[in-house]
Amino acid sequence: MTDQSQMASRRRFLLGVGTGLGSLSVLEHVATSTLAAGENERPASRIPLIHTTDLYSPPQDPDDHVDLATVYALPELDLRAVILDPSRRFVGQHDPGFVPVVQLNYLTGQAVPVAAGPIDPLRSPSDTAEDRPRCEQTGIELLLSSLRLCPEPALVSVMGSARVVAAAWNREPKLLQQKVRAVLVNAGATTGEPGAEWNVDLDVHAWIGLMRSGLPILWYPCTGEHGPMGLAPHNTFWLVSHRRLFDGLPKPLRAYFDYAFNYHARGDVIRLLLALGEGPSWDKVLAGRRNMWSTASLVMAAGRVLAETSEGWRFVAQEQAGGLKRQSLEMVSIACKVDDAGVIRWSPTPEPSNVKIFRRKPDEEHVRAMGEATNSLLRQMPLN
Repeated sequence: MTDQSQMASRRRFLLGVGTGLGSLSVLEHVATSTLAAGENERPASRIPLIHTTDLYSPPQDPDDHVDLATVYALPELDLRAVILDPSRRFVGQHDPGFVPVVQLNYLTGQAVPVAAGPIDPLRSPSDTAEDRPRCEQTGIELLLSSLRLCPEPALVSVMGSARVVAAAWNREPKLLQQKVRAVLVNAGATTGEPGAEWNVDLDVHAWIGLMRSGLPILWYPCTGEHGPMGLAPHNTFWLVSHRRLFDGLPKPLRAYFDYAFNYHARGDVIRLLLALGEGPSWDKVLAGRRNMWSTASLVMAAGRVLAETSEGWRFVAQEQAGGLKRQSLEMVSIACKVDDAGVIRWSPTPEPSNVKIFRRKPDEEHVRAMGEATNSLLRQMPLN
């Protein structure tokens, strides 16, 4: 067998484990082996996280690559699984994002399991998606098996549609009630208008099912009163140049982003991590800029705050921020209802609530602080 065919075979095997070409027992074996191998290295204070994301390769929107790297860069988060959330409108031109997960597993010396969920919207808020093709079942099954294996309730992120989480809820509501600490919902609009937000429109029934589930929800709206790319008190959008975001990154991490932007047609997805991240292709990456939405949910999940240190704005542990100037990142309890069109009506409430909404000070200092702090976090990613 030639070197090229060996490399292709290895790649097919790596991707096949996650796509459902193997059985669920394979996924459970991978998850169990991962936990057993690293159990002694995990401090008890780490927070279990299952990350669901509409990550693609090549990217449909590369902010998802940044979000995934942010998860790997936060040692407080115990990443138990990555669940890919592809949609039919994109799968003809974009593969589900197995490759970025494989690359970051390699760069960080981890073995986080990955699988993909259904590609079509749920048919109703109560749809279990059990009639979908076998290769679309493994994302839901990996979410459920990861929750079962988790020794304590886990955070579950939603960055894309809520399809996988809603289908899992419809299959095993008691398990999710017992094992989900909170769902980080990076989707939705605060405006009370139908069709106002991208992620909701990917699967309106899934959104309705999740928001009506009664699960603890930490809601990070992507769209506020100034639209999806405007600054408002309750939405999460911020904008950063690649030159600021990627400044000073270690070369292997630069190569990860370089591959995503410029070399996604290449099959040697690991070997290129040793060769990319400099020269004309990297200069091309640095010339761009990035719309970001989900960063706050991840750093807040890790228990960090946004504070101005002697070195600039950083995401620091709560106990290390005493006396430092801070940017407000907080959650506020709300009363809310979602109608049959997926529109949320909400208002702050002093009463206990299962739903809390994000709040910030929407100004340019916030945008600058988020850029500086995210860059610093990525530069500190523990690489293998």
